[in-house]
Amino acid sequence: MNRPFLTLTPAAAILVAALSLSGCSEDKSERSAPMDQTEGEMALSEDATAPGAPTAQMERKKNEELGRGRDAQEEDGSGGNENQQLSVLPLSVSKLAEDRMLEYSVNLSFRSDSILKSRETTFAVAEKYGFLSSSRTYTSGDQSFRATIRVSADRLYDALKELEAAGILYESSIDVTDHTADMVWQGIKLDREKLRSLRRQALQNRTTANNQIQAENLVSQSEDSQDLARFERWKIEDRVKWATVSVYVSGPEAIAEVEVPAYQNALISLTNSFLALTYWLLENLILVIAVALLVWKRKWIWNGIKRMVGKDS
Repeated sequence: MNRPFLTLTPAAAILVAALSLSGCSEDKSERSAPMDQTEGEMALSEDATAPGAPTAQMERKKNEELGRGRDAQEEDGSGGNENQQLSVLPLSVSKLAEDRMLEYSVNLSFRSDSILKSRETTFAVAEKYGFLSSSRTYTSGDQSFRATIRVSADRLYDALKELEAAGILYESSIDVTDHTADMVWQGIKLDREKLRSLRRQALQNRTTANNQIQAENLVSQSEDSQDLARFERWKIEDRVKWATVSVYVSGPEAIAEVEVPAYQNALISLTNSFLALTYWLLENLILVIAVALLVWKRKWIWNGIKRMVGKDS
């Protein structure tokens, strides 16, 4: 009975040991599985956050840069609005208008603390780009300066840019007059007068001596018309070639001052009046004495007249 039990005991022991080992391995695997899972989740989270962290930082940097750019633009815009100053616009003529006969007339108004510096700047521009047409300067009371200059139309923009140094520009106007039609009309008139002059000269050669004077008068009229047409064309070309720039500069506001009257002038005037009165009295002394006697003896004279009238009656 004991031998079979003894023979079964080692096999059971082996079985028990195998079961216990398998249980331990299962427990270890079960324990290691959540650890591995947590480590995997951490790795996944690290992997998920690792590439996302730089992008978030980049987005933050971009947002900060955009915000700084907006702030700078707002500051520039506010500063530009506060310190906004007019500037002369470019007068570049398009290629389609190059064949037009355009006359430019520019009016500029400045404010300046120094009228003399503004005048020097205007004169320098006139000397460099054209010539001075007129100038007026007022330094007493409200200081101001006016000038009209003629500037070459090809260099008008450069001249206007340099004129901005004359002061703070607060008003600007540019007028453009198109003389193309007038130029064409003057050309037509000139060609017509040329043909008319040729016909009249031919007529003059065929006329008799009696009509010679009349033919000469007609020829001279044609020549005068040709000269007038040429002169009108020259005036148009001159206005187109030389632009007119009118400059006005207002100086600082005049400070009110206390004006002390010259009291010595009042004393002098009083003395002169007294001397004039005495001179008049001396000149009319006899008349003054006569008038004074009449006033003083008026009652006596009146009574004497009454007595004389009573005796007569």
